[in-house]
Amino acid sequence: MRVQVPPLALSMKDVSFVWNSNIAYAIGLLVTDGSLSNDGRHIIFTSKDYNLLLVFAYCLNLKGKICINSPSALSKHTVYKIQISNVALYRWLNSIGVYSQKTFTISKLQIPDDVFCDFLRGHIDGDGSIVYYKDRYLARKNEAYIYDRLFVYFLSASKKHIQWIQQSIQRLYFIRGSINILPHKSTGKHDMYRLKFSTKEAKILLPKLYWNASVPCLQRKFIIAKPYLPYN
Repeated sequence: MRVQVPPLALSMKDVSFVWNSNIAYAIGLLVTDGSLSNDGRHIIFTSKDYNLLLVFAYCLNLKGKICINSPSALSKHTVYKIQISNVALYRWLNSIGVYSQKTFTISKLQIPDDVFCDFLRGHIDGDGSIVYYKDRYLARKNEAYIYDRLFVYFLSASKKHIQWIQQSIQRLYFIRGSINILPHKSTGKHDMYRLKFSTKEAKILLPKLYWNASVPCLQRKFIIAKPYLPYN
């Protein structure tokens, strides 16, 4: 876990939440790996990556206990959970566009432009990916035909949400990427929508997301991005 910046206090009794880098990152995580109960109070964040829950709790200055989630037929891995019981936070999430049963209905969110990069980094750490490999497909014809391939992926079950992310990135960073459908035969019961940025655009996007060496993030994804960052 890479967390070096001091925690920013978040009052769970106050309905006025002030946007900052840490909160935007945590919202990105919640949108992908979190859920809101139907009772208007509970927010749950789950992940098989224990370190990701530590980062999430750090960003919201939470003191709650991290537990092992109940076994599920959908997961063969140990899944960890942190649960927040707070009406004010729940209502604030509603006010920015995050609701219960959001998986297929989530759309545009009210994320300020100046912390949108942090939200995107949380989105990637939750459900996205950064992929690098050397393409040797044509190397048998010529040893010089070996290319570095870099991809950044955002994933969502909501078409409207992934389109909003694409439009926002285009507006802020002047790159567009491409959206394709991952059919349910390969992903489970439902189709998924994937926004992909290939090598040239990925090299533009990554320095925006990891704008500082100390931003909260998953170490394993940061390591892949690091060679393409200006402070490397």
